[in-house]
Amino acid sequence: MAAVQLDSGLLIGFLFLATCLVVAVRSYLRSGGADGGRGGAAITSPPALPVIGNLHQLGRGRHHRALRELARRHGPLFQLRLGSVRALVVSSAPMAEAVLRHQDHVPYGERWRLLRRVAVVRLLSARRVDSFRALREEEVASFVNRIRAASGGGGGVVNLTELIVGLTHAVVSRAAFGKKLGGVEPAKVRETVGELADLLGTIAVSDMFPRLRWVDWATGLDARTKRTAAKLDEVLEMVLRDHEPSRGDDDDDDGDGEARDLMDDLLSMANGGDDHGYKLDRIDVKGLLILDMFAAGTDTVYKSIE
Repeated sequence: MAAVQLDSGLLIGFLFLATCLVVAVRSYLRSGGADGGRGGAAITSPPALPVIGNLHQLGRGRHHRALRELARRHGPLFQLRLGSVRALVVSSAPMAEAVLRHQDHVPYGERWRLLRRVAVVRLLSARRVDSFRALREEEVASFVNRIRAASGGGGGVVNLTELIVGLTHAVVSRAAFGKKLGGVEPAKVRETVGELADLLGTIAVSDMFPRLRWVDWATGLDARTKRTAAKLDEVLEMVLRDHEPSRGDDDDDDGDGEARDLMDDLLSMANGGDDHGYKLDRIDVKGLLILDMFAAGTDTVYKSIE
């Protein structure tokens, strides 16, 4: 019986090594002939190792510093191979404008035109941002009071990172949802968005080795992603149902004495009919508020303040 178990272990190990060998050979052959037959100047790239590519040059942490050193040696535009996936590194403002503005391609259809107008005119206009001035002042005052209380009268140690995260989350949450959370505790919303941020920062094996996607399943990353998505969708549906009774109003007040939030604006647009053949739906509302406004806004703002 022990011999059978030993043979099974050796077989699994052999299959794993064979898979790695196949991936290594394919990656090496692909990297050697990737630029053959293409016109134009070749983009510089640091020397890469088989299988892992340039992953070893990024180090364990502070990847931005490693990229800065690589940019000093290879210029503002260079190429990296992260496993079997190629990545273009742009590290100067003029080059970023050339790549993202002049050379980038976006299918500019009715949906994209509407979403861009919604973001620029309805959500991020100077008038709309200024309408949340009182909200920001209130939350900043509360933030200062929490620092004063945590310091214990001037002699304590204060975890500013935690307090800054709470401040940015409170401001963005109230601007997006107001106080209408459908019975969901604000702590649960913060916890769910925190889980989403952790997932977005998690490096999946399939991101660098698409053929090894089964590793994400084996490590439980796929199951964790599905659980977080289901929890987030449940929270958003409860918040949406709480906002729907006032979605048809265009006043600055939602009927409860509270200023209209961004979800009120989006639901009002979704209820107002289509725009040249396209109409906002619930998925658009969730995507604009959560992925584009909430998760991205909270993370970038608190890191900038910190």
